[in-house]
Amino acid sequence: MRMTKAENFVAVVVEKLADLASHRSALARHRYLIGLSPMQRAEMYAAAKTNRMTGAWSLANTNVNDIIGASSPMVRSRVRQLIRDFPYLARAANIMVDYSIGTGIIFQSRAANPSGKPDPKRAQQIEDAVNWWMDEADASGKQHFFEQMRLTKRQDLEAGEFIVVKNYPKDGNRFLPFALQLYEADWLTGTHDSYGAGGIGMAAAPGEKEIRQGIEYEKQTGRVTGYWFMDPHYGGKDVYVPADQVMHGFDSLRPQQLRGISPFAPGVLLSQSLADYMESEIDGAKMAAKWVAMVTRENPNAVQQAISTLTYEDDGSIKKIEELENGIIEYLRPGEKIDLVSSNRPGVTFSSFVRLILTMLSITTGAPYELISGDYQGLNFSTARIVRNDFSQQLRPISVRHIRQFCMPAVKTAIDMAVLTGKLTLPGYWQNSRRYLECWWQPPGMDAVDPLREAKSQIEAISYGLKSPQEVARERGRDLETIYNEIKAAQDMAKEMGLVFDVAGTTVKTNPAAILASDTGGG
Repeated sequence: MRMTKAENFVAVVVEKLADLASHRSALARHRYLIGLSPMQRAEMYAAAKTNRMTGAWSLANTNVNDIIGASSPMVRSRVRQLIRDFPYLARAANIMVDYSIGTGIIFQSRAANPSGKPDPKRAQQIEDAVNWWMDEADASGKQHFFEQMRLTKRQDLEAGEFIVVKNYPKDGNRFLPFALQLYEADWLTGTHDSYGAGGIGMAAAPGEKEIRQGIEYEKQTGRVTGYWFMDPHYGGKDVYVPADQVMHGFDSLRPQQLRGISPFAPGVLLSQSLADYMESEIDGAKMAAKWVAMVTRENPNAVQQAISTLTYEDDGSIKKIEELENGIIEYLRPGEKIDLVSSNRPGVTFSSFVRLILTMLSITTGAPYELISGDYQGLNFSTARIVRNDFSQQLRPISVRHIRQFCMPAVKTAIDMAVLTGKLTLPGYWQNSRRYLECWWQPPGMDAVDPLREAKSQIEAISYGLKSPQEVARERGRDLETIYNEIKAAQDMAKEMGLVFDVAGTTVKTNPAAILASDTGGG
């Protein structure tokens, strides 16, 4: 639905009036709170009270899409600039990508037969087709699917959202006529926006649509129906793409949210302040280091005498000392003395202050302080386990969201295209595709802090039925079936080559000190 200029002008006026009404409502609420009796104020939440400390802190509760629409362009540009120039935020972005995506989240088919039992043959066929497509998943032909995973995750951190448009190239040399094209979040254009004063779901007729920030949606339900993109090369006509051809991922913080905001947003001002502070401290230390000593003269007439004794270059300029040797003894003129310059830059509190700010930045970005700063002082096994476990717990929903918003939709479309083109034969796929689409995605794991100690605890957990071998393998980012296949292949290779390896007995496995006893014959 397109609006005329007059209708668009009216819509803007109505929106401004709504904002004004919201601010007036906030002011009225503030006056109401001031007029409450002490007893009435005592029954309120402390966070809602107004006193001399809070002042007139009564903000308008604006629609989330209006807030993001007004803030996201500046937030995106500032986060990108900080990631380019500020080492700690760049490190935080790399950490979140490396630990949530790694070299790629592995796809494993769990296809089942009509009775619901695993179908290894079909699963292998599906995995082979998907892996083949992953090699050519990028429409530009530059990136593997795993590299696209990392790039979309980086966009998620920098812009707060990623946008992928499905592409169907007509190239007979491709395995599947399906590819993915990544768009910048900036390409969404608001030139076609059309909405009234109400928000999503407010007094809307069934099927009525609105467009906000380039996203078309059903006003009554909030379901997105399409996207408006400006020409990526800035010159062509705007392009409308139906929603089923767009993969748009972001972290929803409030209901009916249409676009995302960078998770680094709370740390933007903090990062910039720390960068300015460190730069000024470094500049101060550099300037202080340039001044070694100052010569003072008690006799003012000595100034003219000193000037007359200066050495001059051929062009008339004063000859400067460019190099000093060690052990120089200088004899001063009468009335002169040298005061050595001492500098306290950086100050004794510099490192502790930077550590505090980096801890705050760690809380903001989600990356552990030790990984952001490279400072591992004071860590022991227990604290390292706590840091790793907390980080692992935090990464799980991040990886799962990326799997659901990017990996699964992309692979499902790839399997659809493989069936359509005859590259996969899956009987009854279009009647019931669910059993063929069952899968597992394996995010990257983490290495053990102390392999020997943790391996023993894992063995005990499996022995007592508290953990499965599959769970232990997943914690390391591996698949148990793959591990067993590798072990079997190694055993077959050793047998074929006539190699025999000693396997430690149970006593040695549980008590490595027994090795010494067995060698010495002692107990």
